[in-house]
Amino acid sequence: RRLYGCVLDFIHLSEDIVSMADSTITIDHIEGELFRIERIRDVLVRRESELRYMMDDIQLCKEITRLKKELQKLVSVSDTDKSNEDRQREEELLQQIHKLVETRDFLVDDVEFERLR
Repeated sequence: RRLYGCVLDFIHLSEDIVSMADSTITIDHIEGELFRIERIRDVLVRRESELRYMMDDIQLCKEITRLKKELQKLVSVSDTDKSNEDRQREEELLQQIHKLVETRDFLVDDVEFERLR
């Protein structure tokens, strides 16, 4: 009979448990907090995207600078002293620099598009 009473007490207690939420919290409050969290998440996602663009830009600029320095060394050598390999390397460097500058231009366009969004 005691066990029966404990089971009844348990059933009675479980009927009182309506929600995990604090009874002072309203649905409007929860929805408001969820909305604020969503806005914060959106801001963080945008910031993460901006930082990734910045990292890409820094890497591209470093590589462009490195290639330009190498090219400058080759260009400073007179044409009569240049080997065929030097001339070929100059051409390769120019193409690589051009490609990286184009890539950076696309990146800048993407950043501008993201800002306008």
